[in-house]
Amino acid sequence: MTPSIDRSDAGTRDTAASTDDAGTDGGEASLVGVRGRAFSLRALGVALLTLGSGSVLGGFVPIIGGSIGRLAGVAAGAFLIGALASRRRYVETALAGAGIGAASALLSALSVGFLPVGVQFLQEYGVGLVGVGTALGAVVALLGTYFGRDLRAGLTANVE
Repeated sequence: MTPSIDRSDAGTRDTAASTDDAGTDGGEASLVGVRGRAFSLRALGVALLTLGSGSVLGGFVPIIGGSIGRLAGVAAGAFLIGALASRRRYVETALAGAGIGAASALLSALSVGFLPVGVQFLQEYGVGLVGVGTALGAVVALLGTYFGRDLRAGLTANVE
């Protein structure tokens, strides 16, 4: 005995889903990917602003300022995006985190770059340092987004 599937309202659900995926909901016209769900330029811009602001604010923390504070700020910004965004924004936050991490590593290396020792250090280890900053920024952003999404799922779940 096979279960029967009621398809009477399937057409209305499909058109509603395709309308939302096309980006007309919320005015998001810059969607790219499979049915517009893979990547959003607007979400990337919001992620860059949020993670950049978190990085700057994290750098101002007196005791843990510097690189650790900036990474903590990136994690806090990504957590905020994960907790508030209605859709999954892992790709956008990972790209923004990688960019912010690379910029942060480069700027921290350039702060000593004007000394003769700093110039030699940048010539030998600059690419590796930026690569590590990029990877750390992306991983921290992904973890922050994941934990923000987890909090959102826990807060919006029905208690039975």
